[in-house]
Amino acid sequence: MRPALALLSLGLVLAGSACTVDAPGDTPSPGAARTGVLSEAAGTTYLGQPVPAAPGSVAGSPPPAATPTRTPAQAGPELAGRALPTNQWWSSALTGPLSEPLWAHPLAVRVAGGGLQVSSAPPAASANAVVTPFAPAVTAGGPVAGMQVVGYGAFHVVIRARLRQGGTVEATIVQGSPLLHLRFRDTTPAVAVPGTFRLLDPGGSRLRLDIAGQRWDALAADGAHWTRTGKRLTASGTRDGQIVLARVPDGVDTASWEAATAGADADPVVETTARMSYDGTSGTVVQTLAARHASGDPAVWALLPHQRAGLVAGTGVAPLPGTYPDARGQLSLVRADAVQIRVAMPGLLTAVPSAPLSATARAAVVRDLDQDLSDKPGEGGSYFGLKELGRLATVAEVAQAVDATGQRQQALSRLRSQLVDWLTYDGRQDPRYFAYDKTWGGLIAVPAEFGSQDYNDHHFQYGYLVRAAAVLAQADPAFLRDYGPTVDLVVRDFSGTLSGKGPDGFPAFRAFNAYLGHSAASGYAAFADGNNQESSSEAVAAWEAVTRWGVVRGDAGLTTYGLTHYALEAATARMYWLGEGLDRPAGYRHRTAGIVWDAKIDYATWFDPRPESVQGIQLLPLTMGSLYRSDPRAAKQRGAELAGAAGGLPRVWRDLFTADLALADPAAARERLTADAPREESTSRAMVRYWVELLAAVGPPQPAVVADGPYGMAFGDPDRPTLLTVNPSGRDQTVTFRTDGDPTATVTLQPGESAVRRR
Repeated sequence: MRPALALLSLGLVLAGSACTVDAPGDTPSPGAARTGVLSEAAGTTYLGQPVPAAPGSVAGSPPPAATPTRTPAQAGPELAGRALPTNQWWSSALTGPLSEPLWAHPLAVRVAGGGLQVSSAPPAASANAVVTPFAPAVTAGGPVAGMQVVGYGAFHVVIRARLRQGGTVEATIVQGSPLLHLRFRDTTPAVAVPGTFRLLDPGGSRLRLDIAGQRWDALAADGAHWTRTGKRLTASGTRDGQIVLARVPDGVDTASWEAATAGADADPVVETTARMSYDGTSGTVVQTLAARHASGDPAVWALLPHQRAGLVAGTGVAPLPGTYPDARGQLSLVRADAVQIRVAMPGLLTAVPSAPLSATARAAVVRDLDQDLSDKPGEGGSYFGLKELGRLATVAEVAQAVDATGQRQQALSRLRSQLVDWLTYDGRQDPRYFAYDKTWGGLIAVPAEFGSQDYNDHHFQYGYLVRAAAVLAQADPAFLRDYGPTVDLVVRDFSGTLSGKGPDGFPAFRAFNAYLGHSAASGYAAFADGNNQESSSEAVAAWEAVTRWGVVRGDAGLTTYGLTHYALEAATARMYWLGEGLDRPAGYRHRTAGIVWDAKIDYATWFDPRPESVQGIQLLPLTMGSLYRSDPRAAKQRGAELAGAAGGLPRVWRDLFTADLALADPAAARERLTADAPREESTSRAMVRYWVELLAAVGPPQPAVVADGPYGMAFGDPDRPTLLTVNPSGRDQTVTFRTDGDPTATVTLQPGESAVRRR
């Protein structure tokens, strides 16, 4: 049966109902504008080995060489027995000793031997880096005998420090808050200023300080009194030992600021949540960040550049004057109960679509498929071994798109053999398998590469396997039945659990950080600059994989979870890594960045200083999900920057840059498709050629035309676009295309079908 195409006249409204997805298993009806709402909160999940249905299996523990090197030694009794987050901005507070700086924007807090140090230093830019120093302006309490993490949420953490002099101080650190709430027990609330400072107003319950040119406030209850003894400031008459340290923004209106922060001493954040929704009609994703305070009153928020760009204006959100400097870009202020950030769903084709290729182009793709299959297979463990799965999956998809049946079957056969090997455990002599780690609650792929035994890079690595499993499961229902439950566990490991209410064994949070809008790679964040992420594109690809797996699994909740995270991760990847729509601090000489840290921006990688690697690590793997980098002008700028930095054609990974060039100039890209072009391990030769020929035939993605995600995408002329659709699911799908919210075309696909039509 051929796909059915229905063209709608302007202004005609397509009949159909919206579907809100609040739980796995709800499936939108064909033709509906797909919407979904999912929440992320600090659910209570406990350690305990999950046991997938046979024949899939995982080991009960990793071997010594793949055992985590750190434990959550500083988890408080409140967190006993729980599966705890790794990869968060505050993860070093769990492992100790004490903590590295916890970068919350605009504040940073470090628990050191001398006390709880608080910094809000401005960044300094150089040619290849933007670095924020940790320069303690204020120290709370005094010498510390030990600390524990006693609570956390989607973007806050609560730490309790035991003071050597006796008593404790509990700090609630909230990302995006310029206020640090401190509660002292069995000791007098006290702070010290290690450097030079002056009191701007020595009286009252609000202590106004000038510290190295920065304005800080120390707030206590009305009627409380501050006493200065040298560099030490103590508060009497507080409410239950509570005070607040606040970094006053630059350019502030004093009256507005003090009205917004009045009473903050007794109003700590008690819960933070993130809620994500997808609106298929408008083609947008909205993230709602909520911080519930003890009083229920609104509070001050510091917004990152992507949040400011996508802020949804409305009642309850009031702009405040003032800014803070930050390595990612200037922070602005609002007062609100919650903030909503809207980003475009950049279109997502979860499979390789059929394309109107010429006979010559198709023949060239087939030759490249043969070369892909004759190339020496990739080898390795949790990273390079799983990249090979991704390559084979792409080969199979391209082969299907050009009706190369023999090559597709060959790729799928190899893929099945390797996936089954990874997804079953046959004893300690098994060379490749997954093991459950009872220390943190997660899966360790054996052999572990790049520190993945310490939860480094799980989303980068496991995303390859999940997408490969989805490709095979679409073609092989028996694989889906037999090994789907084991793949589900791999998804849970790096994605976190839906709504914080997933099965025991895994934490509610892993790689993704709700406030930052992107993932982080280091399991323990054991760096002075906080956590970091190098390959923004592998992070986006991980959410593409979750989406694809949700589609094949028939799980609408998981599909929505994947595509909402895909959209937000893609938006922040384009901004903070690729530099689109962002003004870098003066002095930094690049548009792109290789590594984005909590506290700095680096034009560098962990493995190679060449410019090709800095930029190329933001371009792999090449899949149809890579079309979030769709702006031809941005691609042209990237190419020009790279040519200048590299001094000519790329010396490594030329296939990736050829594909990127095709967004702006497919004809020039085609000229670069030479057999000797250096290749990236996970990238299929045939996929690069197919990508180039596809864009040559249909033009670049057309964001003005919105398709139901993740089944369709428009290309070329906005007035007469080419509509590409795919259906890797197990049921019929009707994909609706819209312009300015009005339906203009529908395409109905049977399971496994793909279609290309001009409107």
